[in-house]
Amino acid sequence: MNRTLATLCVLASLLCSTAVSAQTCNRDCLTRHLDTYLAGVSAHKPEAAGLWVGFRQTENSVVIPEGQGLWKLMTGLGSVQRRYLDPVQSHAGYYGTVMLGEEEAVVALRLKVQWNQVTEAEWFISRKSDPGMTGEPAKTPFNLETLRATLPAQRVVPRGQRLQREALQAVVNSYFDGITSHNSYIVKGHPGCTRYENGFPTFNTPMTPAMDLGNNGKTDCRTQGDFGVAIVAIRDFYVIDEESQTVMASAIFRREAKNTKRRNHFTEVFHIDHGKIRDIHAAFYYAPDDRPAPNWPPYDGLFPLPAAYH
Repeated sequence: MNRTLATLCVLASLLCSTAVSAQTCNRDCLTRHLDTYLAGVSAHKPEAAGLWVGFRQTENSVVIPEGQGLWKLMTGLGSVQRRYLDPVQSHAGYYGTVMLGEEEAVVALRLKVQWNQVTEAEWFISRKSDPGMTGEPAKTPFNLETLRATLPAQRVVPRGQRLQREALQAVVNSYFDGITSHNSYIVKGHPGCTRYENGFPTFNTPMTPAMDLGNNGKTDCRTQGDFGVAIVAIRDFYVIDEESQTVMASAIFRREAKNTKRRNHFTEVFHIDHGKIRDIHAAFYYAPDDRPAPNWPPYDGLFPLPAAYH
């Protein structure tokens, strides 16, 4: 009886191991799927992108059918291309630019791979002509020249200098906590850490004496601005690349009561050095009031919005 039970346990273990391995996608696997998918989009060929039958794609939180949206508009990758990989979550990330005909847009992409197919794609797309936080056209922060000159790192950090994934997430979470709490001292960042929003620098301006954090009187990524943010909501740490010590995280700035500015839905790429944030690169858009965002389970859109928030 014991021998039979032991045999069954071994068989069950082997079956379980086989099932897990069949769904595991390592760094090479994720890179292959990411490149195949991007090539398929650029060629306007969903059938060549390795998509699962239940594939779902959003662009700035709007669900896009296969063959529409970027499938029609995107003609290739742009001058900035960065790839980050998370085999634990089976997610690949792309941050940089893509070509929309003659126009170059700043983007971030989350790609999920299961069953050796691409099951999800979530795009954040920013163009120079996009509306700003008040809805006025061509007022979004945007600077391709600066982005090209201050490229996000693409690196392999020596094993002895790497933080575990839980620690990487905690460091990044301190940044969001600092914004929600309006307290720069919460943020685990290096003095002089940089922050670019669609390539536009949001640091190195004069700092008020009351908020001097020891950066020669200049603001950095730790400094709290007048964002009018009630809370940094729906934090999703969807790529934690332990090899490069990089985190790609998305969230939404939900505004304070009576603040009429649009919600800011974004992906930010954080590079971590020795337990602190070194630089941040964001791709984002300002969501209209009537747009469900982020429009991915378990958050189906925060729509309709509570009357106190915009």
